[in-house]
Amino acid sequence: METQITEINRKELREFGLITGIIIAMLFGLILPWVFSRSISKWPWIISSVLIVWALVAPGTLKIIYKVWMKTGLVLGWINTKIILGIVFYLIFTPMGILMKIFRKDPMCRKIDTSVLSYRCISIKPPKEQMERTF
Repeated sequence: METQITEINRKELREFGLITGIIIAMLFGLILPWVFSRSISKWPWIISSVLIVWALVAPGTLKIIYKVWMKTGLVLGWINTKIILGIVFYLIFTPMGILMKIFRKDPMCRKIDTSVLSYRCISIKPPKEQMERTF
């Protein structure tokens, strides 16, 4: 997790504040209360308003929040790639590979056949009429 966060300018910090404020307002202020049939609370709107005003007035001071946000993203990315994808690999691909070994299924046709001259598969060119109306 030694990814370096590059230097960021005022425009990018302003965009970060505006986009983050809008996402907080939409996600926590509208969508989640609607999905879970809850009343709309004030805290997402307050945080969103503070971020948006902060981004418009003094975007340069958002650098600390931006760095914390990016480091949090790096940690979540590490968790995603190492843990979640590892679990998916061992719960889906490993049993599928074991079953294919048991049933001797080889979808890539990797067996060596000394009786053939070439392993080339001749492709069949589709007629021109088929390509005129693809859908």
